[in-house]
Amino acid sequence: LQVVTTIYPVTFFSERVGGERVEVTALTPPGDDGHDYEPTPRDIVTIRGADVLVYNHPSFESWIEDALESVASDELVVVRTADIEAEEDEHDHEDEHGDEDEHGHMNEHGHDEEKELVEGVGHIIEEVEHGDITADQGIEEIEELLGGHDHDEHGHEDEHGDEDHVEELKHEIGELIEQVENGQLSADAGIEAIEELIGGHAHEDHDEHGHEDKHGDEDEHGHEDEHGHAHVDEHGHDHGGVDPHVWLDPIQAIAQVRAIEQAFIEADASGASVYSANADALVASLVQLDGEFTEALADCAQDHVVVSHEAYGHMAERYKFEQLALGGLAGEFEPGGGRIAAIADEMSELGITHVMQEPLINFELADTVARETGADILQMHPLGYIMVAEVDAGDDYLTIMRRNLESLRVALNCG
Repeated sequence: LQVVTTIYPVTFFSERVGGERVEVTALTPPGDDGHDYEPTPRDIVTIRGADVLVYNHPSFESWIEDALESVASDELVVVRTADIEAEEDEHDHEDEHGDEDEHGHMNEHGHDEEKELVEGVGHIIEEVEHGDITADQGIEEIEELLGGHDHDEHGHEDEHGDEDHVEELKHEIGELIEQVENGQLSADAGIEAIEELIGGHAHEDHDEHGHEDKHGDEDEHGHEDEHGHAHVDEHGHDHGGVDPHVWLDPIQAIAQVRAIEQAFIEADASGASVYSANADALVASLVQLDGEFTEALADCAQDHVVVSHEAYGHMAERYKFEQLALGGLAGEFEPGGGRIAAIADEMSELGITHVMQEPLINFELADTVARETGADILQMHPLGYIMVAEVDAGDDYLTIMRRNLESLRVALNCG
């Protein structure tokens, strides 16, 4: 069975599930970061000649849909292994800037109130970014700014029958605050999400009314904003705010393995028993790995780690710790000075003594933060790629994940 894979984790899973019945061709070889990959014409030919294409998710492999259109093969079995969905765009409203009266004229009062809210929240976020207050304090101040707004109060209509856009914005901010309060988001992640939300509104304001956008949208080339939180990386990849690094949670990795198993059986029914047996064995290894993580991280003095980029959200959610990320989801972006200063302050406040460094990116950044805070550096591998030296040493997903666990035990000060 001819199988083409995109990034390292799905390559590893495919090789284990397929065994000797498959020949796996990885589009991103060892040492190449999957974030940077763009298919060449030769790669399209390779995909066209395959029986199965295995990829993670369009939020990581942003090129996948265009590539499949180029391939245009009804015989190719395509499997998306990550079962995550992008958040729906909640700003697709006919009236983007306030309410309109019966003649279609803008209600300036609604627009002014929205502008005032955006500017007030933006000022608090800037205080967080500059390190003047912590992210937790920023969340509290934003909640106070909303004036005790009922998070369930949503979608009221004004006297002209149009949806109150200001209340819509308050509701969306309130929902993010609730996620922070319920532990679904860290305070840092909540601040970033609110910043992105109001950044969109400020950008709309700039487009329609000539006001300057002070809260950080990406420019036409996808470059990051002044605070370093753009989702579009320098290669044009748009992660849409969705964390595609699901393989770092062994339980979600099991679902990826089962998706690959079913795709192989669809393409080669005669090998079903082999694929199922191989998948069962790999799932057992992942269950064991999950048990090791759960046990090792059950009793830790610390619950925050500083990581190179925002890749560890699924792992953090599974094992009950918080990531403070120097870079965003795309990995390549460098954060602004305010973000670095804020993280250094949080490290001091929380007693964090380690910075988790990836093997491929952000070396200087991690070194800078470590020097400024007196922290030690530990390796933390995102496993979206594998290094040539790691392959030569016989390392794979399972061995590298166990090294990640050892680093986490040290960084989280686990008993």
